[in-house]
Amino acid sequence: MEYIVVAFRSRAHTVKMHEFLRHNNIYSEIINTPKEAGVGCGLSVKISKERLMLVKKLVMLLKLNSFAGFFLCKIVDGKRMIKTI
Repeated sequence: MEYIVVAFRSRAHTVKMHEFLRHNNIYSEIINTPKEAGVGCGLSVKISKERLMLVKKLVMLLKLNSFAGFFLCKIVDGKRMIKTI
């Protein structure tokens, strides 16, 4: 299983991004930021890999200056692996 974690340093920006995506019929979830990412406010937005390019554009468009990064999360043999993208 693979997915993208969109991390912010602000909980308000995390919620703002999630709500924006939801209102535009783009599936996302608010999740705990994986500790392996080592950034953020503790909450992140989880999206599918297919939505990465769209969400990158939206982060710039919405001017969410607390943006901390995109991370690819993979579950391999029950172990979570995080890679900055």
